Amino acid sequence: MRKPLLAGLTAVAVTGGTLLSVAPAMAADPAVLYVRQFSAACANTGPGTLAQPFCAIGPAAAAVTAGQTVDVGPGTYRERVTIASSGTPDQPIVFRGSSSTAVLAGPTAGITVAGQHDISIQRFQVVAALDAPALDLRDASGITVEGGGFGVADGAPVPAVRLVGVTRSSLTRGYVSGRPLLAGVTLDAATTGVKISAMTVTASLPDDADHGVGIRVEGDGNTIVGNDIDHFTDAAIAVESGAADTVVANNQIAGGQGYGIHNHGGSGTAITNNTVTDRCLDGIRVDGTSTGVSVQNNLLTYGSPLGTDYCTDTVRHGVLLGVHDEAVRDTVVDYNTADHYRSGYPTPYAWNGTPLSLAGFRAASGQAAHDLETGDPRANYDSANSAAPGYPATDRVGKARVDDPAVPDTGAGPVTYADRGALETIRGPEARIALALDLGAGAVTADATSSRSGVAPIASYQFDWGDGTSTTQATPVATHRYATRGTFIVYLRVTGTDGRNDAVSQQASVLPRTGTVGLLTLSGLQYVGALTAPWPGLSGNRPALDATGQFDVVDAGSGRIALYWRAQGQYLAAAAGDVTVVTAGGTAVTDSQRFTQVRNADGTISLKAVLTGRYVTAPANVTTALIANATTIGTDQKFYRVTVTDTDRSLKAGANSRYVTADSGGARPLIASRTSVGPWERFDLVDLGNGQIGVFARADNRFVSADGAGTKPLIANRTSVGAWEKFTLVRNSGGTVSLKAAVNGRYVTAESGGARPLIANRATIGAWEKFTLG
Repeated sequence: MRKPLLAGLTAVAVTGGTLLSVAPAMAADPAVLYVRQFSAACANTGPGTLAQPFCAIGPAAAAVTAGQTVDVGPGTYRERVTIASSGTPDQPIVFRGSSSTAVLAGPTAGITVAGQHDISIQRFQVVAALDAPALDLRDASGITVEGGGFGVADGAPVPAVRLVGVTRSSLTRGYVSGRPLLAGVTLDAATTGVKISAMTVTASLPDDADHGVGIRVEGDGNTIVGNDIDHFTDAAIAVESGAADTVVANNQIAGGQGYGIHNHGGSGTAITNNTVTDRCLDGIRVDGTSTGVSVQNNLLTYGSPLGTDYCTDTVRHGVLLGVHDEAVRDTVVDYNTADHYRSGYPTPYAWNGTPLSLAGFRAASGQAAHDLETGDPRANYDSANSAAPGYPATDRVGKARVDDPAVPDTGAGPVTYADRGALETIRGPEARIALALDLGAGAVTADATSSRSGVAPIASYQFDWGDGTSTTQATPVATHRYATRGTFIVYLRVTGTDGRNDAVSQQASVLPRTGTVGLLTLSGLQYVGALTAPWPGLSGNRPALDATGQFDVVDAGSGRIALYWRAQGQYLAAAAGDVTVVTAGGTAVTDSQRFTQVRNADGTISLKAVLTGRYVTAPANVTTALIANATTIGTDQKFYRVTVTDTDRSLKAGANSRYVTADSGGARPLIASRTSVGPWERFDLVDLGNGQIGVFARADNRFVSADGAGTKPLIANRTSVGAWEKFTLVRNSGGTVSLKAAVNGRYVTAESGGARPLIANRATIGAWEKFTLG
């Protein structure tokens, strides 16, 4: 039904009749009081609307009532704000910095709450307070402080944050600092039920305040959890005599001159899942009249060397975990990890004044049955006691406990896979990549098989090939062929089913290949091959060319070459240093991988490392690695270059279809007399440059010579190549070859139809001068 047009209006009686009035006005007090010191319309007399805000915070604090919010704009306010009104649990009073943190600055600056309750303070920063704590809470309850920071001036005689008689309150996600700082946060004996969490509390260097404490607890039932605390000369966290049932958990405590966590007489304290590093005094100390204390799941480490940083001498170094005085009666110590991994540190434990090893501590105390003394972080995974007092279900940053499938669950309690220390390690995948180059095809095969899964299996492998293309797949091996030659960065990203991922990259130089060769040393007439230990090195130690000594020669630009070591899948490198061993140097070509190939007059080559300017040496001792150390070329710096396809060849004479043999193991002249190929019938054709070759007999590892300048039969008896050992390989029609001796320009013939030894005495090529290469 349509409502009357004037519905909702109020009738007001007047003389002579009635008058229709307007609807009642809105309430006079707004829900939000605004403070904007830079507003031209601001006035400290109110009303605190956005159109006419307060200029300062104090007038707004005087006007605010339960359920209202004081919204403070950016700027520096030189005042101490006293909040003199209370809210209710359902309608708290809220003070908040608006778009950015509001700053209270100066010696008298700060925030005071005295005798009030149910107040929320958000995103305020107090700097250089001197006369009173930056945050002073007294006889208050239901106070929540979130964000912001609270700092005192140099030499301030007060703590940065002081709680006196405070109950049912919390401080979280804020910052407390001073230089030096007498105390960061103090909770007196009448303060109970307070939670300090996710705070950063730091005494800026130098550590020179007397009895400096990060957080001091004197009252009952307080929780100190998930904070980040460093420095302080007394203790990062101190639980004093008279404090009962304090929980100290998930705190990250870094270096400082004092103790990490000092339970100095508190009863029922749960010191659980904290990480304490590099304290000059004990990492955790329980002493005095302490009773019923539990120290479990903590990670304690020493890392800074003695005599450096803030620990000035050995006297100031304590142990990692110590229990003393009356506390030895019933303190429980278990499931902690002690890691004192630098030399020179004292023993990690102490019991009733005596420093002890872990084994000694167990024997003396009957405690620490599951403690570990190790620097291996994996030992802390899935090994905590979730039944320990104060055990936190999440870690310092709020991560839930996760079972790592790669780690045995050795913990105790209802959750056997919780980690020790303040952080739960949730391993993501670890990307690993190996590249194999096919320089002939201009292709790269990326193998991510060695990548490791995290707590979740790997779901995908993404390969970015560096040329604008990529491949994403569920399997770890992929091959890519490049359209152009060059050096590319290949990226791999592995992603788990939980979305966690990791990436790695490696360079690949896919360059033009000019040949695949082996290197035959002049010094020992042995082929270069792999040296087994202690690095991927090389030595002239092979009687025949094998797979460990094959190299793709590539054009590395500017007249230089690089050698891709096929067996290792990497380029050879001769890096600068005291020991310039020639070794596997990665899949990318830089100056370390570049060599100048020098062709010597005798047909050998030498390799000059571009980076060092030194020549590669093959020592006569075949167990010694190739090294780029020579400034001149001698015998040890010379190699014969042999194309891989020209090794292990045979010569079948057209004269009689018999195979040429270095008869009697090379002791007698070559003759075409064998019907099959054995060791004496195998030869390597050595590239001597200028179209010439040497014929290297495998029967005795000697070069074939046109003896007597060609007047005598060919014989394999030379240890180097001279004029008599040089031949030109002539390729005939029909697929046969002939050998022309350089010494006399005559062709090698299987004399008398093969009945007599080979000799270089024919001026032309006939049937007896033709051979088939096998």
